[in-house]
Amino acid sequence: MSGWGVRLGPGKTDKHRVEFSKSDRPPELGEQRGGAILTAESVPETTASPVRRRILFLARRVPFPPDRGDKIATYHILRHLAARHDVEVACLADGASDLANLPEVEQFGVRAFGVPVSKWAARRRAALALMTGRPLSVAALDTGRLRRWIRQRHAAQPFDAVFVYSGNMAQFADSLGDIPRILHFSDLDSRKWAQYARRAGFFQRWIYALEAGRLARYEARVARAFTHSLLCTPNELEDLLEMVPGAPASCLKNGVDLELFQPLTTADKQPGNIVFTGVMDYFPNVDGVIWFAEHVLPLVRERVPGATFTIVGTRPTAAVRALSTREGVEVTGRIPDVRPYLARAEIAVVPLRMARGIQNKLLEAMAMGLPCVAATPAFTGADVECGRDVLVADEVAEFADHCVALLQDEQRRTELGRNAREAVERNYQWSDQLRPLDDLLAKLVTS
Repeated sequence: MSGWGVRLGPGKTDKHRVEFSKSDRPPELGEQRGGAILTAESVPETTASPVRRRILFLARRVPFPPDRGDKIATYHILRHLAARHDVEVACLADGASDLANLPEVEQFGVRAFGVPVSKWAARRRAALALMTGRPLSVAALDTGRLRRWIRQRHAAQPFDAVFVYSGNMAQFADSLGDIPRILHFSDLDSRKWAQYARRAGFFQRWIYALEAGRLARYEARVARAFTHSLLCTPNELEDLLEMVPGAPASCLKNGVDLELFQPLTTADKQPGNIVFTGVMDYFPNVDGVIWFAEHVLPLVRERVPGATFTIVGTRPTAAVRALSTREGVEVTGRIPDVRPYLARAEIAVVPLRMARGIQNKLLEAMAMGLPCVAATPAFTGADVECGRDVLVADEVAEFADHCVALLQDEQRRTELGRNAREAVERNYQWSDQLRPLDDLLAKLVTS
């Protein structure tokens, strides 16, 4: 088996332990999220240039390990670019543990530099920005160390282009002069904060609404300033073009590692088990699992008394941890690998009432052949068929009905899981999706 294909080790004490089929084993994988790739339809046909370009790659977090949405995207895009161009990485880091991953990034054959983001310094910068009109989330990340490193490297040997992942990192491309600048928004944070405002308490609602407005103006400004913008779904692209008509922009799709996430037929299923995976201090994830555990799960357990709900993910908030006191709910906290929990579950749920773009938690469960029930915000933008590949519901009773029907019908679970796997194989192969990036660079970066 090529790549990072997996199997459950026979005869092992821990029946859910995962073995890798290659000696160059990847690092421990936590909750996997995210990703972005350019669709073939979104770029004019161009013969990709064989010329190696000097590219600056800017990222919000160290692009390794691929254990959350943005890091999965940057990991795969960086690997693709590094194989074809001379790349230098400039990134922020979520503390010392994230910064410690830089040597792994440099194994791609790139130079990498990172600056840790102090939580307290970020909050102070955001608080000061309240009086300036600047987006708080952009100001929070503004660090002079990263700016200085970028200026020094560009002065020493100018970059041919810059690839920026995440809208709040666009600020660091200001000093690069007149070179092609590609901004991968992933999704539009302004629309996300507007969603938050509709579900938050009074004070938070005011802050979130303020941030949504500021970010909308900021996103429109950087979309005009950058050479090309990338969005992860057609819906996000439409939203950007509504904000900035005629902006040079393309749609990108998320990818999923189909060798890493694949059906494990030897796994022992836990009857009635329902699984959710995600970073558990992220507001939409927290809101979603609380809604499911408090409103949907009780209806499921009335009809399937043995049904259980496993919440898998790092950094669970106090509100999420409190769910473990409810009958049938397990909260794992940080785990080394999410796949054994997906492998043992009978169904996966993605009950996100707030979501932008495509959810990789959904793609990963589908890739492992799990039947999935998702809320509309988590499904919107996915290139899969509702009812055939994924079941979709937003009301409590309908969501519960879908879960019960699947838990009680093994044949239906098998059919939906098989369809799910086939759908991601057709539409979300990283190798297929990333290839048009070469065309985009060849079009924008001239000799």
